[in-house]
Amino acid sequence: MLQKVMQKPLCPPKVKGSMLEQRYWIDKIGDAEKLILSDEDIIEFNKKSLRRMKSRGFEEWLYDLETYPGTITREELLHTMKSHSSEEVFPRKTCYDINANKITEIFKKEVLNQSDFDGIPYEIRVEWGILVKRENVRAFPTETVFAKDSKTIDFDLFQLATLQVGSLVAILHKSKNGKWYYIQSITCKGWIKSGSVALVKNKKEVFEYLNSKNFLMVTGSKIETEPNPFSKEISNIFFQMGDKIPLIEFDEIPESIPTGNLHAQSPHGCYVVKIPVRDKGGFLSFRLALIARSNDICEGYLPCTRGNIIRQAFKLLGERYGWNGMFKRRDCSQFVMSVYKTMNIIIPTYTWMQEEGTAGKSIEFSGSIQKRESILDNLQPGDLIYLRGHVVMYLGKLGGDYYVIHSGAGYGIKNKAGKLKPVTVHSVFISEVHQWLMKEEKSYLEAFTSARKFV
Repeated sequence: MLQKVMQKPLCPPKVKGSMLEQRYWIDKIGDAEKLILSDEDIIEFNKKSLRRMKSRGFEEWLYDLETYPGTITREELLHTMKSHSSEEVFPRKTCYDINANKITEIFKKEVLNQSDFDGIPYEIRVEWGILVKRENVRAFPTETVFAKDSKTIDFDLFQLATLQVGSLVAILHKSKNGKWYYIQSITCKGWIKSGSVALVKNKKEVFEYLNSKNFLMVTGSKIETEPNPFSKEISNIFFQMGDKIPLIEFDEIPESIPTGNLHAQSPHGCYVVKIPVRDKGGFLSFRLALIARSNDICEGYLPCTRGNIIRQAFKLLGERYGWNGMFKRRDCSQFVMSVYKTMNIIIPTYTWMQEEGTAGKSIEFSGSIQKRESILDNLQPGDLIYLRGHVVMYLGKLGGDYYVIHSGAGYGIKNKAGKLKPVTVHSVFISEVHQWLMKEEKSYLEAFTSARKFV
């Protein structure tokens, strides 16, 4: 008996409902579960990416924090802030908040005032912290959305990235009111709320925690720790795909959290994880928390196979596009970052840095449609393809059509008059590469600039 379809899926042109299933694509991959990079290969890949980023002047967007200096100068910090967080790049034109209201000039001046550029000393002693809450990284010390247009409030000029719980940060500066820190993390720099950071006394202890060999990897889109009415600081802690959460040793597992309370939850059916928290003085402490084993998680990293890459990508299908991590979602670059992080492959935050600064083999697109198609014929599922300001993941070829999956704004279609009509998607979706771009009379294929293989 055929199962009744309650709601037919909405798909772009040339995309069928059956293509929305990961198995549809994985079954078409020869040796889908064959290891394409070993653990040792991945470690070397990450080292090469660090060296490559540094050689191109992108070090602050993929930084080995173990080598960060103990002190920096005022001049060095101002240089670090120059690209996204300086007075020179602060928007002078009219901006709009999340409610599409104009942001006043008085408010703009206060945001700049809180940046406290004049208060930066000539020599800065670097402090260290670790995030106890997932946080947005901002260009300036404010939570207020700064959008260029009242219709584009989902594109925040000040949103730079997001950092997970447990992220180590070098603290370089404070806002005037003390509510914000300017930080350097492994993958980004910018302002984060100081209340979400626990100060670190023992940097060595933190690296031992971060480099723990016993950990959970979040392989689903998102999970959270179990609620604990007796300890709010470890309740419903939010994690996303690619986040690493250290486990405790088996002989350290308590009878319940907290112990000696008949209303407390025991670890039955759960993993016991170690979560960073702030003590009363604002310094780092650790607490035990529970994560249900029914979550989409695994112990350690996933093996780097094409099957796993496609499997992970499809777990995000249909999720809303989130510019630089807005709405607890992902944009195009964070979509591919999340997938590859589950296998311990670290790539930079922004598309142009991924295209230029990541290790692996780069293949340039040029020439006719036929020549561009021949380049696609040499790609494999899971390879990344770049176009200006965007990245997509290759899925494969069916007949004469080529397919990709990506987190994007949409695509274009021609109306009866032959005029390009934009179709909004703003989520993770599948496209055929001959499809028109959303706002340009050019196909995805014609816009491709390069492909990258991480092999």
